[in-house]
Amino acid sequence: MAAACGGDDNSSEETSAPTESEAPATSDAPAGGDEVAAAEAIVAELKTVPTDINVNSATPGTGVQEAIDWGANYISISGSPVAAFQEQYDAATAAGIKFAFAYNGESPADGILTSISGNDAVYDAGTKIANYIIADSGAAANVLMVNIQMFPVLVAEEEGIRDTLAAGCSACTFDVLPVAIEDIGVNVPGLVASYLQENPETNYITYAFSALPIGVTAALESAGLLGQVTQVGVDFDKTGLTEIVDGTHTAWTSNPKAYSAWLMAHAMILDALGDEFTERAAAEVLPNFVLDDAALAQEIIDSSELSNWKGPEGYADKFLALWGVA
Repeated sequence: MAAACGGDDNSSEETSAPTESEAPATSDAPAGGDEVAAAEAIVAELKTVPTDINVNSATPGTGVQEAIDWGANYISISGSPVAAFQEQYDAATAAGIKFAFAYNGESPADGILTSISGNDAVYDAGTKIANYIIADSGAAANVLMVNIQMFPVLVAEEEGIRDTLAAGCSACTFDVLPVAIEDIGVNVPGLVASYLQENPETNYITYAFSALPIGVTAALESAGLLGQVTQVGVDFDKTGLTEIVDGTHTAWTSNPKAYSAWLMAHAMILDALGDEFTERAAAEVLPNFVLDDAALAQEIIDSSELSNWKGPEGYADKFLALWGVA
């Protein structure tokens, strides 16, 4: 399984087995020409069994190729569009390898078992937070969205917010601050602060996903801008939940990533058994709600090691029952 985006980080590590094609590690001899020590260092690396496939959201091709080389029958990946690893995708599907996707907006096609929370679903999540903004502002919101537009699903979310504000709030305005993955936690705080200084009429900020506001509240407070805006977002994790508890963010929508991983596994298991995923269309739209209650936010933080809402209560047991696992 290879995971990217829609998570708490822009990369993920999963278990894999060593491959025969992996090149041996090399190392420069240490100072002094100690050849034994150099050989021992190389042997120590060679004895280490690989335990992960590293995948970067923007450039997942290398990780996908590792899975192909390992001999995977199925590959699960989230966030990254096929265009970001087209060569590896074409090679995999030609070899009969099938994919289970989430959060990348791919349409149904041969070799794609499922595409969970695609563009339509994420568009819908955008409408949810937009309607919240309209209601919370009394239909008087000047909204800035912070977004990474390289991901099709996040563009769909942006369109959901834009369309909802246009249709349901004649006095509202909407603008987007495009940022990149590498800006998260580094440049985003300063970019947001600068935007607010240049556009003081802005009174709402919405973030496309959970990692984007890292460091922003502190930057706005330092610049004396925190009281100017209400901060909300789509796809909460501990960052958004903690800010709701602290009163610095007002609302976030949910995004049950753990549940989506079980759905991807379900699609692969059904296919491996020669069964059809007849509930695919309904299952690909994840359960989603708007959270603006500090007590509930704290409850989720306290009750989950992931500090996130995993999905409807008891969902894991229901999947296990479907699979005949005691």
